[in-house]
Amino acid sequence: MELYIKVSTSCKRGETLSRHFNGTVPRVSLAGLLLCVTCQPSHAGNWTLRPYIQFQEIYSDNIKLAQKGNETAAFVTEATPSIFVVRQSGRSNLNLNYRMQNLYNASGDNEATTFNQLQFNSYNTLIPNRFFLNANSSVSQQNISNTQVANDNISGSGNRANVNTFSLSPNWTPHFGNYANGSIGANFDTLTTDTIAASDRAGISDTVNLGEQLQLNSGTAFKRVSWNLSFNNRENYRASGNDVSFQNSNATVRTYLNKQFNVFAQGGYSENSFQSLTGSNNGFFYTAGVQWMPSQRYSLEAGYGNNAHVTLNISPMQRLTWVTTFRDNKIGLNSGQTWQTALNYRTQRTTWSLSHNNDTTTVQTLLLQQRVITIDINPDPLITQPVQFPFFFPTQTDQVILTKTWDFSVSFVTGKSNIAVSAFNQDRSFQVTGNHEKVTGINGRWNWQFAPKTSAYINPGWQQIDRGLSQKDNRYDFALGLNRSITNRLNGRLEFRHLNQSSAVTTNNYEENRATASLFLRF
Repeated sequence: MELYIKVSTSCKRGETLSRHFNGTVPRVSLAGLLLCVTCQPSHAGNWTLRPYIQFQEIYSDNIKLAQKGNETAAFVTEATPSIFVVRQSGRSNLNLNYRMQNLYNASGDNEATTFNQLQFNSYNTLIPNRFFLNANSSVSQQNISNTQVANDNISGSGNRANVNTFSLSPNWTPHFGNYANGSIGANFDTLTTDTIAASDRAGISDTVNLGEQLQLNSGTAFKRVSWNLSFNNRENYRASGNDVSFQNSNATVRTYLNKQFNVFAQGGYSENSFQSLTGSNNGFFYTAGVQWMPSQRYSLEAGYGNNAHVTLNISPMQRLTWVTTFRDNKIGLNSGQTWQTALNYRTQRTTWSLSHNNDTTTVQTLLLQQRVITIDINPDPLITQPVQFPFFFPTQTDQVILTKTWDFSVSFVTGKSNIAVSAFNQDRSFQVTGNHEKVTGINGRWNWQFAPKTSAYINPGWQQIDRGLSQKDNRYDFALGLNRSITNRLNGRLEFRHLNQSSAVTTNNYEENRATASLFLRF
């Protein structure tokens, strides 16, 4: 299949420059591209189109990630032509990155294989301040199971699947004079893989998601009273397995007694449908309470009912914000006693963040939200690391998953160094089997620009998955590398990486040492 991109600096009719490249990108991913690469006929826009190519020679002493005693060493050759496209104008923003990863002897099979990777995002204003259209699409490869985790397409024992996603989201924001402001949106998402969901093997169903969101807020005509109405509905239609739906309606009225105190009442209905051992907590919910705001930097809110909560919001200085909520809900998703917190703090050289969230989600939703390719576009497109699989994902399954997640990160910047540390802990509860997973991890990064054109980096990481009954997997990942800017368009990198996974299941144990030499050429 050929993909043609029309490029125009002014987007006027008849003034286009066409370019093309070959690649077997799935039709569903191209749909969003063809919808949103189209130029607005009367609005100028700035285009950036930058092809680039990466060559790598990789040596692995355990190319199949086999257990000790069964290792096989191999060299893998990679040539990855890619294209990076950005369009920015007053009414649209488009970002596309496509890579065609060509590998010889990947997994030690003495064959040539091709993997496509695509990240596409488009944000369009069709009617200013009224109607918007967003589109997203991706093509990637993912681990099917988290029992034997591969980093990428280079090595592994076939524990991977191709994943294709596409999302289209129109949104209308009507205004009803000074009385009300609204937001009416819809979502159409698709996710397809080349795995089969069945009871005897890992995999997820191909899924079509349809969603509607309605929001109506009071306008400035209401002085001492504010109100809002909301409706959210999401239907997941699966090619195999049971469908899933989440629906919530909510209404809130708030009356201001003075500048410091207001009282509120909230009510709504929650109706969710998915397979679960405990069942869904559907029905009507209500909350009534009071909020105290002694200043713009502090507030305390408490509400009582069958859904109750307490929220504390503090911001003693411009660089520090901290919001914490305790909930005790009997109705709806994430019921029971739960905590939610978000702390952000900045100094001149450091950035700190701490968060805790509760969520009810699916693997399909996580894959739709995932960013496949991370790229630095300043001053030129440069992929800082090869595309890698997320190793903290749950095993691909059609089950609904309840998660409780802690995240912590801190970064420190000096004139020549960039240091970052992140840690997370996630408790997963699978709603069909009742199984639990506790995932804990910590990752670090140090990048040192010790010469004008040369930098070194160290990336250590550790993760543990505890499945209960003494079934723990410990995974260590350590990378040491050197980057060199050879010319303005040519970069080189040398890297050594060590992976070690120890598991209670013998077949999931492996150790790999890898050496990589890379050249990255921008045209």
